Amino acid sequence: MDSSFYFVSAGISLVINLLIAFVAWTFFSRYKRLGTALNRAHEMTQTATGSISEVVTVTRRNRSFRWKNEYPVITYAANGKQYMVHMDWAEKRRGHYKLGGSYKVCYVPADPGCCVVEEFRKAMQKTRTQSLIWAVVLGLVALNMLFGIVLQTIQLMMG
Repeated sequence: MDSSFYFVSAGISLVINLLIAFVAWTFFSRYKRLGTALNRAHEMTQTATGSISEVVTVTRRNRSFRWKNEYPVITYAANGKQYMVHMDWAEKRRGHYKLGGSYKVCYVPADPGCCVVEEFRKAMQKTRTQSLIWAVVLGLVALNMLFGIVLQTIQLMMG
């Protein structure tokens, strides 16, 4: 085969590799975001009562079906200000969350935006762990593909 075919296939592989690396990065970002709050749990000495002020609907689909999931937005008051936390990692089937539900929110007094909703702590930890696993697996796949592309390109240039 012509060497241009191999250069084109390497280019396509590089684009796919970049997409996989981007997805790995988004999982890693989610891991970091959740980890920031969970790692500061020892500083969360203040509590407030929060409630679901909004339920955000998300449409999901696979090859055969479409369905709607939702996640809660919890509002709480701290230091005389209102705070909102979007709990996009707590996504459940539509109808699971009800507006006005009461929840215990633990927060850092110096940084009330850094909080953990007690009822969702276990789910938050589980999501953080899953995000780390996916980030590592996809990162390794992207790294493996990158080495393959580099080796293929070097072989083409050498001979």
